[in-house]
Amino acid sequence: MALFSMFFGAGNLIFPLIIGRMSGTETPFALVGLGISAVAFPLLGLIAMMFFAGDIHSFLNRLGKWPALALLFVLQMSMGPLGCLPRLVTLMHASVKPYFPELSLFVFSVVICTVLFLLTFRPQKIVRLLGVILTPLFLAIMGILIVVGMIQSPEAQPVTGTHLHYFGQGLQMGYQTMDLICALLFATIVLPHLTKGTEGLSEGEVKKITHKRMWRASLIAAGLLMVSYIGLCWISAHHAWSLPADMAPEDLLQGIAVKILGPFGGLIAAATTLLACLTTAMSLAAVFAEYLRKDAFGGKIGNSFALFLTLGATALTATLGFSGIIKIWGPILDVLYPSLIVLCLLNIAHCVYRLKPVRIPVFCTLGFALFAMICFK
Repeated sequence: MALFSMFFGAGNLIFPLIIGRMSGTETPFALVGLGISAVAFPLLGLIAMMFFAGDIHSFLNRLGKWPALALLFVLQMSMGPLGCLPRLVTLMHASVKPYFPELSLFVFSVVICTVLFLLTFRPQKIVRLLGVILTPLFLAIMGILIVVGMIQSPEAQPVTGTHLHYFGQGLQMGYQTMDLICALLFATIVLPHLTKGTEGLSEGEVKKITHKRMWRASLIAAGLLMVSYIGLCWISAHHAWSLPADMAPEDLLQGIAVKILGPFGGLIAAATTLLACLTTAMSLAAVFAEYLRKDAFGGKIGNSFALFLTLGATALTATLGFSGIIKIWGPILDVLYPSLIVLCLLNIAHCVYRLKPVRIPVFCTLGFALFAMICFK
């Protein structure tokens, strides 16, 4: 449950709604693409990290010392204060804006980052807080919205594109959830937690038990993600087409909820968004603060100061708005994702079959992706 809530943040709420709205009657084909890039690939990342016991440095070091350092920096920044974290803040602001219209994005960013600091101050309690309290509450609220939306759904909007077109749209937008990167970083939190209760056992027994638990946790998280995407895409395909065409992406959930449940639906949407974003933001803040403390500053600063720096930078970046942050990271993710997929596959093959090649395939994939982006932009 904690693992699912770590993944399910701003992009996981918004992009299925965008996909459902634009795909209409072709939503099932878009869902297949979304399932590959936003469910199967993150699952691949979790399993790949499992073979490295959640050690991101060992996982990346097969590329060489300096490429590993550079890649880790990009991954951390994309998830941290320059990417996913401020994106979460902008969506939380959009959820409360209808009830507090005078609350600016900057003021809200400072307030919510202060709340995040207090919630994340003791990182060892994050997994329990997410898994036992916040996630079940979030699932219950989102479940109400989806079930009622399915029962009362009108016909989906007919579209003219091909099956392949909407499959490609779903595949590409799944990249924007950043869940493969999340998987690589969140595994560093989850895997140590799964070793509890194995004290006194041999190394082989600990490894066997940890792998078994990780498989189960990963499959449950992947299953919940897919079910959530199906529900969100469905209600968007059947309800969002009647909303204003110029509605901002971060306002879609609010508009759909009000349409399905009336004025009370706005409160449901706001609670859903806040819980989803809050749980993911707590995990991301803890991961990036640990990166700052251990890797960037070599252990010379404390966790609280690292967390303060993380959330301070997040509050500033959030002022760019959701669309502004997407424009920065969209091209980077299109280039980076194929290389990360190849790296995961080769690292799994290395652990299982002792396959050695990794640098040339990964760097060639990176070069091809960069070339394709430049040529077909």
